Amino acid sequence: MPSEAKVHATFAVTSGCVCFGSLHNIWSGSTVPIQGFPAVRPKPSGTIVIHELQYNIVAKNGTWNAYRLVDNRNNGVSAWYLSHSSVEPMQDIRRILRVAGSPYEDDGNTMNNDDTQREGVFVINRYDWGYYDRRYLEEIGEGVEEGQNDFLANSNSAGLVDYAWAQNQVQQWKEMRPSERPSSQAGIWMYSPHAEYMFCRFGFNETRDTAQSFLFFSSYTEFAQSSFEGLEEAIRKSETPRERFERQLQAEYDFSGIDELSKMVTPSDMGFASLQSPVPMDSQLTGPYKSDNVIFEELDIEQLRATSQRPQGGSPSRGFAGQWKRHIHELLNELTYYYLDRYIRPHIGFHGRAEDIASVIFPSFSEPRAGGLDSHLYRHFTQPDSDPVPGFDAHGVAERIEKFLASELNLSFPVDNIYPERACRVVAYLMTEILELANYRASDSLRPEIVPSDIRLSIYMDRDLFQTFQYSKAFWRGIE
Repeated sequence: MPSEAKVHATFAVTSGCVCFGSLHNIWSGSTVPIQGFPAVRPKPSGTIVIHELQYNIVAKNGTWNAYRLVDNRNNGVSAWYLSHSSVEPMQDIRRILRVAGSPYEDDGNTMNNDDTQREGVFVINRYDWGYYDRRYLEEIGEGVEEGQNDFLANSNSAGLVDYAWAQNQVQQWKEMRPSERPSSQAGIWMYSPHAEYMFCRFGFNETRDTAQSFLFFSSYTEFAQSSFEGLEEAIRKSETPRERFERQLQAEYDFSGIDELSKMVTPSDMGFASLQSPVPMDSQLTGPYKSDNVIFEELDIEQLRATSQRPQGGSPSRGFAGQWKRHIHELLNELTYYYLDRYIRPHIGFHGRAEDIASVIFPSFSEPRAGGLDSHLYRHFTQPDSDPVPGFDAHGVAERIEKFLASELNLSFPVDNIYPERACRVVAYLMTEILELANYRASDSLRPEIVPSDIRLSIYMDRDLFQTFQYSKAFWRGIE
């Protein structure tokens, strides 16, 4: 049994730089000065996010090896990995994928950020190159067509070539079909039959002085089903959802959801506009409150969680991930402080029937749209619970709400004041709604436990909840 990956081809880098991409990208890269480790950050371009590239990058001189990755299910070429001969391929490719893997898989960054820069990985996505960048496209073109059997080949295959030889190599390759472009002493053309969308990741050395590897893959690449040609071992271990989740927890994966929120409110690299409004300015955000007077104690939250996951909900009950439980408790309390401060406290001085007060606090309660949040909150404010939460200390929560509401107004509530107990029913309902949606999200993500990102993204994806909490600083920025 072979113990080493099969080297498909070799080429030499002599200029300390490589050009990359489609034929016109390579030509473009050959016309500008050599680029060091790119300090490139994503930016919106219409409905997408792009990185502005120059299509050349400083690279380690010497012999580079080209390896094909094959899909273990059909033995077809699914990706390419190129590296300097001094690099251990399996170790390096796994490092790259850990830092910045495929956007169609679970781990890693899909954009250049501080983490990718610190780890020495440079990210290139589908909209960053190819015909999406039209510099020199009219002059150079994309070369000869592949044919009807793979008519997208020119768009979804790419080259890597020594900077000094880039223009000569482009002139040779443009006269050939993508599948027939041979490797040379100065570079290689990477063709993966019937690929869709192209991505790549450059791997740099420890000091980030020079690129030493290049991973080229498509949306169809599954690294848990792909191996180096000549080896049986898959690039990534196939994991059950629980195994993946436990590995991510051990690796201290960021499950806060804050970065995910940031990505969702900017145009996506996958081609979709943001679902909700952009992040408000800091001056518009309220909180965090960091009050010692928690509204919901740990047992209260556990009772609300259990109620939100009753069997008729259709999704198996999930607890909170241990490492993130404190974060979840603090987040839910911060959201409650925010709600009480923004929606209840301003109406403290208003007296009258509960229905009249509720119609002011929940102005959309009578709108025709069935199931609107205001209609549910209006009902909980005006009517005693017909199905109270078992074991829930409503009296204790109401007392803490009363203390919080009075804390900045120097008020002393009479015993029969209508606000605290009714507000308790309202915020308890809000929290059970959030936790029910978070449970569904954890289930859809194949996670056995709830993490903060399930809470934040559930709020984001629900129109009414988002409008309710969109000016909470804890929601967008966290609690610290």
